[in-house]
Amino acid sequence: MPTLPHTGLNTPDQPRYEVTSCRELELLRGTPFLATLSHGGRKIGTAQNYGDGDATEFVPHGDVPVADFVQFADACRLDDKPVSLSLLLDLLIEEFNVSRSLRAQALHGRTLLREVAPDGTTTISGTITMPATPDDRRRVREALGLPLTPGAATQFWNGSQWEHLAGTSRS
Repeated sequence: MPTLPHTGLNTPDQPRYEVTSCRELELLRGTPFLATLSHGGRKIGTAQNYGDGDATEFVPHGDVPVADFVQFADACRLDDKPVSLSLLLDLLIEEFNVSRSLRAQALHGRTLLREVAPDGTTTISGTITMPATPDDRRRVREALGLPLTPGAATQFWNGSQWEHLAGTSRS
């Protein structure tokens, strides 16, 4: 099964469901959002969350069979464990949002930094100019005092995978 690069979610080869747009609203008490889910260029539904701590919900579009998407969700894995439908939606949205941020940063010769905690959880921690050499990576680590979280590893997106700022690569 393919692994999505920004979340580590394992998904079946087919069908391929993806988030194709996402609108968020920053509020004092949460971030409600509405995301469009598509398959083969066809809108199949939306993922919505009211930002109040409740689970993200799938709302099918038209006559799309919900069972097909639920079957896809049942086949997905994160760290070799099944994921709930709500978590699947959240992870697909995270993939979309990180990819969108990376494209925007790349237009300016920049990339994202993320921290990987010892338990494997990741957090986007900032942006940097794309490091071209090991010396560039060392200078960034020293200038920013990385990692910010004790015990975490700091990575940057090198255009095709997440790479440790120390120079060893990991996807």
